[in-house]
Amino acid sequence: MKGLRSMLGGLAATLVAAGAAIAQPTITSRGSIASMVDAVPAADATELRVRLDQEVDVEFDERWVVKAGSWIDVLGASRRSEGEADLVYQPGEIYVRHRRERFDLTAGFQRIVWGTLDEIQPTDLVNPIDVSRFLMEGRSEARLPVLALRGRVFLPGDTTVDAVYAPFFRRGRYDLLDEPSSPFNLLADQCQDEVCIANVPGGPTTGLAVPLVSERPARTIEHGSGGARVTRPFGGVDVGASVYRGWQTFPLVSLTVVPPVMPAAGAGAAPALTTVALRESWSRLTMVGGDVEAARGAVTWRAEGAFLVDTAVQAEPGSPVVAGRSLQVGAGLDWTVGPWRTFGNAIVRRTWAVGPTASLVPSTGGLQLVGGAERKFARDTRLVRGFAVVDPSEGTAFVRGLGAWNVRDNLWIEGSAAWFGGEGDDFLGRYTERDFLSLRVKYYF
Repeated sequence: MKGLRSMLGGLAATLVAAGAAIAQPTITSRGSIASMVDAVPAADATELRVRLDQEVDVEFDERWVVKAGSWIDVLGASRRSEGEADLVYQPGEIYVRHRRERFDLTAGFQRIVWGTLDEIQPTDLVNPIDVSRFLMEGRSEARLPVLALRGRVFLPGDTTVDAVYAPFFRRGRYDLLDEPSSPFNLLADQCQDEVCIANVPGGPTTGLAVPLVSERPARTIEHGSGGARVTRPFGGVDVGASVYRGWQTFPLVSLTVVPPVMPAAGAGAAPALTTVALRESWSRLTMVGGDVEAARGAVTWRAEGAFLVDTAVQAEPGSPVVAGRSLQVGAGLDWTVGPWRTFGNAIVRRTWAVGPTASLVPSTGGLQLVGGAERKFARDTRLVRGFAVVDPSEGTAFVRGLGAWNVRDNLWIEGSAAWFGGEGDDFLGRYTERDFLSLRVKYYF
């Protein structure tokens, strides 16, 4: 934390220096307040979520730009027949950017988007996500800003080199609001107060109470992440290549043996028994990826792939975690016809274990079909949107629909419903029976 305070202090000093040097900055401010009621019937959850967010852009001159944004979330809910309340403050994008003709440099909290596909992007690994926001609103709303130093170099031939370094680990979140009780927290059904009910070999069929042990990477420089992406157009086709060394942002959960704690010499006490625990572990990963994009009239075609040359894999939740590799390759189209904007992607994936323990995890693969459509009506005051992910290999699906009405200037009312189909060990299958409904009122200012 000392390193974080020092970095923020340095950033503040830079902002003050930039402000003192320029007399007439251009300031742009925008924000919104939203109130949403949602229900997840199968999880016995009814919630009121309120978000207030504000962003300020300050352009001192053509070289210096400062952005400062943050939001406050408030929760009042009934979850699993218990009343819950929470209030959190989150920094949004807060950074200073210095621009030159051939490069720019950005330091602070940022969202950095890599890849070209819609919603499911194999190479988009810099920012962790908030799962509740992803399911309710989509990937762009779900990205959590990370503290990072970003430099872009603009070379001849419209070539851009984009390098990123994030000094501290930030995990993904199932929910920013009272995560332990959230209906979107996959461990909430079996864990409470760091004690979980797990199926232990040789234990009772109803499960055994075991402790939850979290091995989260410390927020230190040693656990930083970084990478680079190079993009260049070739005959109307934009081509990108990327490499990234980071972390899995969500943990793998496995049963593990906790060694006994031996008493001090002469204490006379019997040694503690060896126990079994559920362990949350985050593992390093190395990604090599590529993407292409081209527009032809109303149609844009895209392709993207990511090869994780080292990562952690497991056969199913609770099973041993071993070294492995994975490959995801996808392609799709985005087309606009009249008032309709539609997209569709197909992503093929393959995961396998390597090393002496490879036999513990069989190789797996599958296909994900991702699609969506949006249409605006009545001079853009009405909107309908649909989104779906289908995994034929697992027999699982997620479908979300939304309708919105612009009641008056800057005021929108939105209704949404989502359904999960099928059961499995993939992401979608683990959210079976978490269908939800929501109604939101949002005012922009």
